[in-house]
Amino acid sequence: MAEDFSVQGILSLCVDVSDVSTSRSAVDQFVDAIEWQDRIDERRTEKRKPVSLDVIVVPLDADFNPIGEPFLGLTRDISRGGIAMLHTESVTAPYLLLRIETRRHRTLQAVVEVVRSRSYYQFTEISARFVVKADKNRSSSRGSRRKRRPVASR
Repeated sequence: MAEDFSVQGILSLCVDVSDVSTSRSAVDQFVDAIEWQDRIDERRTEKRKPVSLDVIVVPLDADFNPIGEPFLGLTRDISRGGIAMLHTESVTAPYLLLRIETRRHRTLQAVVEVVRSRSYYQFTEISARFVVKADKNRSSSRGSRRKRRPVASR
């Protein structure tokens, strides 16, 4: 007789917990592939794309080890820097492993650091930033680039 699976068991089959690193280019390509129509009045560095996609979430500890059961969330918006999601319960894990698939079957599996978790009507809104490994072809990230010094006038 077939063994019954729980929802968490099925979700855990979809996520590869052994691969928790993602490159910046993988995140950028995924965000670029998302189709959207409305613009948000944006004052942030990275433009957010409002999008509703199912996301499989695995809570992780500071060492990126799973510390809870996988659950389903729903994205609110995504940018190259981070993501906002909705869930029915609060999240206390410092990191989350996400698996997102677009309607055109483009997939991203990435780790995010939870920045904020707050009540949003009957849901919890989770705001997080992508944790990415250094790309081989990029020696420095945007935040660590040296600023240009002004040329001294004579």
